[in-house]
Amino acid sequence: MIMAAVNTATVPAPINNDWWMGRHRAMAQRAQQGNVDLVLIGDSITHAFGGQPDTGDSFHNRGKDTWDLFFGDARTLNLGISGDRTQHVLWRLDNGELDGINPKVVEIMIGTNNVGSNTPEEIAEGVVAVADRVHAKLPNAKILLMGVFPRATVESAQRKAVDDVNAILAKMKLPQVTYLNIGPVFLDKKGEIPDAVMPDKLHPMAYGYRLWGMAMEPTLSKLLGRRPITQNNPMNSAVVPVTHNRDFALYDWDTRHQFVITSLRASNPRVVFIGDSITHRWGGSPMGPGDNTPPTGQAIWDVYFKPWGAANLGFGWDRTENVLWRIEQGELDGIHPEAFVVLIGTNNIGFNTPSEIGDGVRAITESIRSRHPKAKILLLNVLPRSEKADSPDRIAVAHVNRELARISGVEHLDIGSELLQPDGSIASSTMGDFLHPTQDGYRVMARRIDQALKKMLR
Repeated sequence: MIMAAVNTATVPAPINNDWWMGRHRAMAQRAQQGNVDLVLIGDSITHAFGGQPDTGDSFHNRGKDTWDLFFGDARTLNLGISGDRTQHVLWRLDNGELDGINPKVVEIMIGTNNVGSNTPEEIAEGVVAVADRVHAKLPNAKILLMGVFPRATVESAQRKAVDDVNAILAKMKLPQVTYLNIGPVFLDKKGEIPDAVMPDKLHPMAYGYRLWGMAMEPTLSKLLGRRPITQNNPMNSAVVPVTHNRDFALYDWDTRHQFVITSLRASNPRVVFIGDSITHRWGGSPMGPGDNTPPTGQAIWDVYFKPWGAANLGFGWDRTENVLWRIEQGELDGIHPEAFVVLIGTNNIGFNTPSEIGDGVRAITESIRSRHPKAKILLLNVLPRSEKADSPDRIAVAHVNRELARISGVEHLDIGSELLQPDGSIASSTMGDFLHPTQDGYRVMARRIDQALKKMLR
Protein backbone atom coordinates (compact mmCIF):
# COMPACT_ATOMS: atom_id res chain seq x y z
CA MET A 1 0.00 0.00 0.00
CA ILE A 2 1.40 3.39 -1.07
CA MET A 3 0.98 6.09 1.58
CA ALA A 4 -0.02 9.56 0.34
CA ALA A 5 2.67 12.17 0.90
CA VAL A 6 1.96 14.55 3.79
CA ASN A 7 1.60 18.20 2.84
CA THR A 8 3.81 19.92 5.42
CA ALA A 9 2.18 23.27 4.59
CA THR A 10 -1.00 22.13 6.32
CA VAL A 11 0.50 20.49 9.42
CA PRO A 12 0.68 22.95 12.36
CA ALA A 13 4.23 23.35 13.62
CA PRO A 14 6.03 25.91 15.82
CA ILE A 15 9.52 27.32 15.35
CA ASN A 16 11.29 26.33 18.53
CA ASN A 17 13.52 29.26 19.40
CA ASP A 18 13.22 31.85 22.15
CA TRP A 19 12.74 34.85 19.86
CA TRP A 20 9.89 33.26 17.87
CA MET A 21 8.15 31.98 20.99
CA GLY A 22 8.58 35.36 22.67
CA ARG A 23 6.83 37.17 19.85
CA HIS A 24 4.10 34.53 19.75
CA ARG A 25 3.44 35.03 23.47
CA ALA A 26 3.36 38.82 23.04
CA MET A 27 0.77 38.51 20.28
CA ALA A 28 -1.38 36.12 22.28
CA GLN A 29 -1.20 38.47 25.29
CA ARG A 30 -2.24 41.44 23.13
CA ALA A 31 -5.18 39.43 21.82
CA GLN A 32 -6.31 38.72 25.37
CA GLN A 33 -6.69 42.46 25.92
CA GLY A 34 -9.42 42.58 23.25
CA ASN A 35 -10.46 45.84 21.57
CA VAL A 36 -9.40 44.69 18.09
CA ASP A 37 -11.26 45.49 14.86
CA LEU A 38 -8.64 44.38 12.35
CA VAL A 39 -6.07 41.57 12.37
CA LEU A 40 -3.18 41.22 9.92
CA ILE A 41 -1.74 37.69 9.67
CA GLY A 42 1.51 36.89 7.89
CA ASP A 43 5.27 36.57 7.88
CA SER A 44 8.10 39.16 7.88
CA ILE A 45 6.31 41.26 5.25
CA THR A 46 3.44 41.79 7.70
CA HIS A 47 5.72 41.79 10.76
CA ALA A 48 7.80 44.74 9.52
CA PHE A 49 4.72 46.83 8.66
CA GLY A 50 4.32 48.13 12.22
CA GLY A 51 1.72 48.35 14.94
CA GLN A 52 1.16 46.23 18.03
CA PRO A 53 2.66 44.24 19.51
CA ASP A 54 6.05 45.90 19.05
CA THR A 55 8.53 43.29 20.23
CA GLY A 56 11.60 45.46 19.68
CA ASP A 57 12.65 44.03 16.34
CA SER A 58 15.01 46.24 14.33
CA PHE A 59 12.96 46.03 11.11
CA HIS A 60 9.62 46.75 12.81
CA ASN A 61 7.78 49.88 11.60
CA ARG A 62 9.31 49.98 8.10
CA GLY A 63 5.89 51.02 6.91
CA LYS A 64 5.15 53.31 9.87
CA ASP A 65 3.81 56.24 7.82
CA THR A 66 1.35 53.98 6.05
CA TRP A 67 0.49 52.03 9.19
CA ASP A 68 -0.27 55.21 11.12
CA LEU A 69 -2.46 56.53 8.31
CA PHE A 70 -4.51 53.39 7.68
CA PHE A 71 -4.32 51.45 10.94
CA GLY A 72 -3.09 53.93 13.55
CA ASP A 73 -6.19 53.88 15.72
CA ALA A 74 -4.57 51.19 17.93
CA ARG A 75 -7.38 48.71 17.22
CA THR A 76 -5.26 46.71 14.77
CA LEU A 77 -3.35 43.57 15.77
CA ASN A 78 -0.24 42.57 13.82
CA LEU A 79 0.15 38.77 13.80
CA GLY A 80 3.17 38.65 11.50
CA ILE A 81 6.34 36.78 12.39
CA SER A 82 9.46 36.88 10.26
CA GLY A 83 10.25 33.57 8.57
CA ASP A 84 6.82 32.02 9.02
CA ARG A 85 5.27 29.54 6.64
CA THR A 86 1.65 28.48 6.55
CA GLN A 87 2.26 25.62 9.01
CA HIS A 88 3.71 28.03 11.57
CA VAL A 89 0.72 30.35 11.30
CA LEU A 90 -1.61 27.37 11.80
CA TRP A 91 0.19 26.47 15.02
CA ARG A 92 0.00 30.03 16.28
CA LEU A 93 -3.73 30.26 15.59
CA ASP A 94 -4.25 27.00 17.44
CA ASN A 95 -2.34 28.37 20.42
CA GLY A 96 -4.08 31.52 21.48
CA GLU A 97 -3.39 34.30 19.00
CA LEU A 98 -7.07 34.72 18.10
CA ASP A 99 -8.44 34.09 21.57
CA GLY A 100 -10.21 36.96 23.30
CA ILE A 101 -10.92 39.06 20.20
CA ASN A 102 -13.90 39.61 17.92
CA PRO A 103 -12.51 41.56 14.93
CA LYS A 104 -14.53 42.81 12.00
CA VAL A 105 -11.88 41.79 9.45
CA VAL A 106 -8.91 39.45 9.34
CA GLU A 107 -6.39 40.03 6.55
CA ILE A 108 -4.12 37.14 5.54
CA MET A 109 -0.96 37.30 3.40
CA ILE A 110 1.16 34.17 3.78
CA GLY A 111 2.91 31.54 1.71
CA THR A 112 6.03 33.10 0.19
CA ASN A 113 8.34 31.31 2.64
CA ASN A 114 6.88 27.95 1.56
CA VAL A 115 8.24 28.51 -1.95
CA GLY A 116 11.07 26.06 -2.54
CA SER A 117 9.82 23.64 0.10
CA ASN A 118 6.30 23.00 -1.21
CA THR A 119 4.62 22.87 -4.60
CA PRO A 120 2.24 25.68 -5.58
CA GLU A 121 -0.66 23.30 -5.01
CA GLU A 122 0.59 22.47 -1.51
CA ILE A 123 1.18 26.13 -0.68
CA ALA A 124 -2.32 27.07 -1.83
CA GLU A 125 -3.71 24.26 0.32
CA GLY A 126 -1.78 25.63 3.29
CA VAL A 127 -3.10 29.17 2.69
CA VAL A 128 -6.66 27.85 2.49
CA ALA A 129 -6.08 25.93 5.72
CA VAL A 130 -5.14 29.23 7.41
CA ALA A 131 -8.30 30.91 6.11
CA ASP A 132 -10.40 27.94 7.23
CA ARG A 133 -8.83 28.06 10.71
CA VAL A 134 -9.58 31.77 11.02
CA HIS A 135 -13.19 31.18 9.97
CA ALA A 136 -13.59 28.34 12.45
CA LYS A 137 -12.31 30.45 15.34
CA LEU A 138 -13.90 33.76 14.27
CA PRO A 139 -17.07 32.81 12.35
CA ASN A 140 -18.37 36.40 12.32
CA ALA A 141 -15.20 37.96 10.94
CA LYS A 142 -14.79 38.82 7.29
CA ILE A 143 -11.58 37.49 5.79
CA LEU A 144 -9.49 39.43 3.28
CA LEU A 145 -7.20 36.90 1.63
CA MET A 146 -4.34 38.58 -0.21
CA GLY A 147 -2.55 37.07 -3.14
CA VAL A 148 1.08 36.27 -2.33
CA PHE A 149 3.19 39.30 -3.26
CA PRO A 150 5.52 39.01 -6.26
CA ARG A 151 9.16 38.26 -5.55
CA ALA A 152 12.47 37.86 -7.40
CA THR A 153 12.73 38.59 -11.13
CA VAL A 154 10.01 38.19 -13.69
CA GLU A 155 11.56 35.05 -15.24
CA SER A 156 12.56 33.37 -11.98
CA ALA A 157 11.23 30.07 -10.67
CA GLN A 158 10.19 31.85 -7.47
CA ARG A 159 8.03 34.34 -9.35
CA LYS A 160 6.42 31.54 -11.34
CA ALA A 161 5.65 29.61 -8.16
CA VAL A 162 3.99 32.66 -6.60
CA ASP A 163 1.96 33.28 -9.76
CA ASP A 164 0.84 29.64 -9.76
CA VAL A 165 -0.22 29.83 -6.11
CA ASN A 166 -2.24 32.98 -6.79
CA ALA A 167 -3.91 31.44 -9.83
CA ILE A 168 -5.14 28.57 -7.63
CA LEU A 169 -6.31 30.89 -4.84
CA ALA A 170 -8.21 33.08 -7.29
CA LYS A 171 -10.45 30.11 -8.17
CA MET A 172 -11.28 29.22 -4.57
CA LYS A 173 -14.72 29.91 -3.09
CA LEU A 174 -14.38 30.08 0.70
CA PRO A 175 -16.87 31.19 3.36
CA GLN A 176 -16.58 34.84 4.44
CA VAL A 177 -13.48 35.23 2.20
CA THR A 178 -12.73 38.06 -0.24
CA TYR A 179 -9.68 37.36 -2.41
CA LEU A 180 -7.54 40.31 -3.50
CA ASN A 181 -4.34 40.19 -5.53
CA ILE A 182 -2.57 43.57 -5.60
CA GLY A 183 0.69 42.23 -7.04
CA PRO A 184 0.71 44.50 -10.13
CA VAL A 185 1.13 47.66 -8.01
CA PHE A 186 4.61 46.49 -7.03
CA LEU A 187 5.82 45.96 -10.60
CA ASP A 188 7.15 48.21 -13.34
CA LYS A 189 6.09 47.99 -16.97
CA LYS A 190 8.49 45.10 -17.57
CA GLY A 191 7.11 43.12 -14.64
CA GLU A 192 10.18 43.70 -12.50
CA ILE A 193 10.16 44.93 -8.89
CA PRO A 194 11.82 48.38 -8.58
CA ASP A 195 14.43 48.81 -5.87
CA ALA A 196 12.40 51.63 -4.32
CA VAL A 197 9.55 49.16 -3.72
CA MET A 198 11.45 46.06 -2.56
CA PRO A 199 15.25 46.43 -2.62
CA ASP A 200 15.76 42.69 -2.13
CA LYS A 201 12.83 41.81 -4.45
CA LEU A 202 10.95 40.33 -1.49
CA HIS A 203 10.52 42.72 1.44
CA PRO A 204 8.78 46.08 0.95
CA MET A 205 10.30 49.29 2.21
CA ALA A 206 8.31 52.47 2.97
CA TYR A 207 7.21 53.02 -0.63
CA GLY A 208 6.16 49.38 -0.99
CA TYR A 209 4.10 49.54 2.19
CA ARG A 210 2.35 52.69 0.96
CA LEU A 211 1.46 50.89 -2.28
CA TRP A 212 0.10 47.99 -0.21
CA GLY A 213 -2.02 50.25 1.96
CA MET A 214 -3.44 52.24 -0.94
CA ALA A 215 -4.18 49.20 -3.09
CA MET A 216 -5.88 47.35 -0.24
CA GLU A 217 -7.86 50.32 1.09
CA PRO A 218 -10.91 50.28 -1.25
CA THR A 219 -11.65 46.65 -0.40
CA LEU A 220 -10.61 46.85 3.25
CA SER A 221 -12.68 49.97 3.98
CA LYS A 222 -15.74 48.32 2.47
CA LEU A 223 -15.27 45.23 4.66
CA LEU A 224 -14.71 47.39 7.76
CA GLY A 225 -17.70 49.57 6.96
CA ARG A 226 -15.71 52.81 6.99
CA ARG A 227 -15.13 55.58 4.46
CA PRO A 228 -11.98 55.01 2.37
CA ILE A 229 -9.00 56.90 3.74
CA THR A 230 -7.86 57.46 0.17
CA GLN A 231 -9.20 56.60 -3.25
CA ASN A 232 -6.10 57.61 -5.20
CA ASN A 233 -4.79 55.05 -7.66
CA PRO A 234 -1.53 53.47 -6.40
CA MET A 235 -0.59 52.59 -9.97
CA ASN A 236 0.07 56.33 -10.45
CA SER A 237 3.28 57.19 -8.57
CA ALA A 238 2.38 60.89 -8.69
CA VAL A 239 -0.33 60.33 -6.05
CA VAL A 240 1.58 57.93 -3.76
CA PRO A 241 2.98 60.04 -0.87
CA VAL A 242 6.70 59.38 -0.35
CA THR A 243 9.67 61.14 1.20
CA HIS A 244 12.42 62.72 -0.84
CA ASN A 245 14.47 59.83 -2.24
CA ARG A 246 17.03 61.57 -4.41
CA ASP A 247 20.51 61.98 -2.96
CA PHE A 248 21.53 65.54 -3.72
CA ALA A 249 23.63 67.77 -1.51
CA LEU A 250 21.87 71.12 -1.99
CA TYR A 251 20.15 70.77 1.35
CA ASP A 252 18.97 68.33 3.99
CA TRP A 253 15.38 67.58 2.92
CA ASP A 254 14.33 65.93 6.19
CA THR A 255 15.83 68.73 8.28
CA ARG A 256 14.02 71.34 6.20
CA HIS A 257 10.74 69.43 6.58
CA GLN A 258 11.01 69.44 10.38
CA PHE A 259 12.16 73.06 10.44
CA VAL A 260 9.19 74.10 8.29
CA ILE A 261 6.73 72.46 10.70
CA THR A 262 8.24 74.24 13.71
CA SER A 263 8.58 77.60 11.97
CA LEU A 264 5.08 77.72 10.52
CA ARG A 265 3.39 76.96 13.81
CA ALA A 266 5.32 79.84 15.36
CA SER A 267 4.61 82.35 12.56
CA ASN A 268 1.07 81.26 11.47
CA PRO A 269 1.42 82.71 7.92
CA ARG A 270 -1.41 84.37 6.04
CA VAL A 271 -0.30 82.97 2.65
CA VAL A 272 1.57 79.70 2.04
CA PHE A 273 3.52 78.95 -1.15
CA ILE A 274 3.90 75.25 -1.97
CA GLY A 275 6.20 73.89 -4.66
CA ASP A 276 9.60 72.66 -5.78
CA SER A 277 12.92 74.43 -6.42
CA ILE A 278 11.22 77.17 -8.45
CA THR A 279 9.37 78.21 -5.30
CA HIS A 280 12.25 77.31 -2.98
CA ARG A 281 14.75 79.59 -4.76
CA TRP A 282 12.41 82.54 -4.42
CA GLY A 283 13.58 82.99 -0.85
CA GLY A 284 11.58 84.15 2.09
CA SER A 285 10.99 82.25 5.26
CA PRO A 286 11.42 79.63 6.53
CA MET A 287 15.05 79.06 5.62
CA GLY A 288 16.82 76.93 8.14
CA PRO A 289 19.75 74.64 9.01
CA GLY A 290 21.18 72.60 6.17
CA ASP A 291 19.41 74.74 3.56
CA ASN A 292 21.98 75.68 0.92
CA THR A 293 19.60 76.61 -1.91
CA PRO A 294 20.52 80.14 -3.12
CA PRO A 295 17.52 82.52 -2.75
CA THR A 296 17.59 83.99 -6.25
CA GLY A 297 14.42 86.03 -5.79
CA GLN A 298 14.81 87.17 -2.18
CA ALA A 299 14.59 90.89 -2.96
CA ILE A 300 11.44 90.33 -5.02
CA TRP A 301 9.90 88.17 -2.28
CA ASP A 302 10.54 90.87 0.33
CA VAL A 303 8.77 93.52 -1.76
CA TYR A 304 5.71 91.53 -2.81
CA PHE A 305 5.13 88.72 -0.32
CA LYS A 306 6.69 89.70 2.98
CA PRO A 307 3.80 92.18 3.49
CA TRP A 308 1.40 89.27 3.05
CA GLY A 309 3.08 87.39 5.89
CA ALA A 310 3.85 84.64 3.39
CA ALA A 311 5.70 81.36 4.02
CA ASN A 312 7.77 79.50 1.42
CA LEU A 313 7.22 75.73 1.41
CA GLY A 314 9.21 75.10 -1.74
CA PHE A 315 11.52 72.07 -1.64
CA GLY A 316 14.10 71.57 -4.37
CA TRP A 317 13.61 68.48 -6.56
CA ASP A 318 10.14 67.79 -5.19
CA ARG A 319 7.47 66.03 -7.22
CA THR A 320 3.78 65.88 -6.45
CA GLU A 321 4.21 62.72 -4.39
CA ASN A 322 6.76 64.42 -2.12
CA VAL A 323 4.44 67.39 -1.54
CA LEU A 324 1.63 64.97 -0.65
CA TRP A 325 3.88 63.30 1.92
CA ARG A 326 4.92 66.63 3.43
CA ILE A 327 1.30 67.72 3.83
CA GLU A 328 0.32 64.36 5.27
CA GLN A 329 3.19 64.55 7.75
CA GLY A 330 2.15 67.82 9.31
CA GLU A 331 3.46 70.82 7.39
CA LEU A 332 0.02 72.42 7.19
CA ASP A 333 -1.15 71.44 10.67
CA GLY A 334 -1.56 74.04 13.42
CA ILE A 335 -1.73 77.04 11.06
CA HIS A 336 -4.63 79.09 9.66
CA PRO A 337 -3.64 80.63 6.31
CA GLU A 338 -6.12 82.49 4.14
CA ALA A 339 -4.58 81.37 0.85
CA PHE A 340 -2.24 78.85 -0.74
CA VAL A 341 -0.20 79.37 -3.89
CA VAL A 342 0.63 76.03 -5.56
CA LEU A 343 3.22 75.53 -8.31
CA ILE A 344 4.27 71.89 -8.75
CA GLY A 345 4.59 69.18 -11.38
CA THR A 346 7.57 70.04 -13.56
CA ASN A 347 9.79 67.41 -11.89
CA ASN A 348 7.20 64.72 -12.63
CA ILE A 349 7.67 65.24 -16.37
CA GLY A 350 9.51 62.23 -17.76
CA PHE A 351 8.26 60.01 -14.93
CA ASN A 352 4.50 60.40 -15.29
CA THR A 353 1.98 61.07 -18.04
CA PRO A 354 0.26 64.47 -18.17
CA SER A 355 -2.92 62.85 -16.87
CA GLU A 356 -1.05 61.27 -13.94
CA ILE A 357 0.62 64.59 -13.11
CA GLY A 358 -2.77 66.29 -13.22
CA ASP A 359 -4.11 63.72 -10.75
CA GLY A 360 -1.09 64.36 -8.51
CA VAL A 361 -1.71 68.11 -8.45
CA ARG A 362 -5.43 67.54 -7.90
CA ALA A 363 -4.60 65.29 -4.94
CA ILE A 364 -2.51 68.12 -3.47
CA THR A 365 -5.34 70.64 -3.79
CA GLU A 366 -7.75 68.15 -2.21
CA SER A 367 -5.33 67.49 0.64
CA ILE A 368 -5.04 71.22 1.27
CA ARG A 369 -8.81 71.65 1.07
CA SER A 370 -9.46 68.83 3.56
CA ARG A 371 -7.26 70.58 6.13
CA HIS A 372 -8.18 74.20 5.35
CA PRO A 373 -11.66 74.24 3.82
CA LYS A 374 -12.03 78.02 4.08
CA ALA A 375 -8.70 78.94 2.50
CA LYS A 376 -8.38 80.03 -1.13
CA ILE A 377 -6.10 78.07 -3.47
CA LEU A 378 -4.27 79.79 -6.32
CA LEU A 379 -3.04 77.10 -8.72
CA LEU A 380 -0.30 78.19 -11.11
CA ASN A 381 0.22 76.49 -14.43
CA VAL A 382 3.52 74.64 -14.76
CA LEU A 383 6.05 77.13 -16.14
CA PRO A 384 7.54 76.64 -19.62
CA ARG A 385 10.88 74.84 -19.72
CA SER A 386 13.57 74.27 -22.37
CA GLU A 387 14.58 77.14 -24.62
CA LYS A 388 12.65 76.38 -27.82
CA ALA A 389 8.88 76.32 -28.21
CA ASP A 390 8.89 72.97 -30.03
CA SER A 391 11.06 71.08 -27.52
CA PRO A 392 9.63 67.82 -26.08
CA ASP A 393 9.66 69.27 -22.56
CA ARG A 394 7.72 72.34 -23.65
CA ILE A 395 5.13 70.19 -25.39
CA ALA A 396 4.83 68.02 -22.27
CA VAL A 397 4.25 71.11 -20.12
CA ALA A 398 1.43 72.20 -22.44
CA HIS A 399 -0.25 68.80 -22.05
CA VAL A 400 0.13 68.94 -18.26
CA ASN A 401 -1.41 72.41 -18.12
CA ARG A 402 -4.42 71.21 -20.06
CA GLU A 403 -4.91 68.62 -17.32
CA LEU A 404 -4.51 71.24 -14.58
CA ALA A 405 -7.25 73.32 -16.19
CA ARG A 406 -9.68 70.52 -15.30
CA ILE A 407 -9.08 70.92 -11.56
CA SER A 408 -12.05 72.58 -9.89
CA GLY A 409 -12.38 74.51 -6.65
CA VAL A 410 -9.26 76.60 -7.23
CA GLU A 411 -8.29 79.88 -8.89
CA HIS A 412 -6.12 79.29 -11.97
CA LEU A 413 -3.24 81.51 -13.03
CA ASP A 414 -1.10 81.15 -16.17
CA ILE A 415 2.09 83.21 -16.01
CA GLY A 416 4.15 81.16 -18.47
CA SER A 417 3.41 83.24 -21.57
CA GLU A 418 4.84 86.34 -19.89
CA LEU A 419 8.22 84.63 -19.54
CA LEU A 420 8.48 83.99 -23.29
CA GLN A 421 9.78 85.97 -26.23
CA PRO A 422 7.55 86.66 -29.28
CA ASP A 423 8.84 83.54 -31.06
CA GLY A 424 7.91 81.37 -28.05
CA SER A 425 11.48 80.83 -26.87
CA ILE A 426 12.56 81.49 -23.29
CA ALA A 427 14.78 84.50 -22.74
CA SER A 428 17.83 83.83 -20.60
CA SER A 429 17.07 87.09 -18.83
CA THR A 430 13.92 85.59 -17.29
CA MET A 431 15.00 81.93 -16.92
CA GLY A 432 18.75 81.59 -17.03
CA ASP A 433 18.79 77.79 -17.31
CA PHE A 434 15.45 77.71 -19.17
CA LEU A 435 13.85 76.16 -16.06
CA HIS A 436 14.43 78.34 -12.99
CA PRO A 437 13.45 82.03 -13.00
CA THR A 438 16.04 84.77 -12.65
CA GLN A 439 15.35 87.81 -10.50
CA ASP A 440 13.60 89.38 -13.51
CA GLY A 441 11.54 86.23 -13.97
CA TYR A 442 10.53 86.22 -10.31
CA ARG A 443 9.53 89.88 -10.63
CA VAL A 444 7.16 89.04 -13.50
CA MET A 445 5.66 86.18 -11.51
CA ALA A 446 5.36 88.20 -8.30
CA ARG A 447 3.36 90.99 -9.93
CA ARG A 448 0.78 88.57 -11.30
CA ILE A 449 0.52 86.54 -8.11
CA ASP A 450 0.22 89.68 -5.99
CA GLN A 451 -2.63 90.93 -8.20
CA ALA A 452 -4.39 87.56 -7.93
CA LEU A 453 -4.03 87.47 -4.14
CA LYS A 454 -5.46 90.98 -3.80
CA LYS A 455 -8.45 89.94 -5.90
CA MET A 456 -8.95 86.65 -4.02
CA LEU A 457 -8.58 88.12 -0.53
CA ARG A 458 -10.02 91.60 -1.23
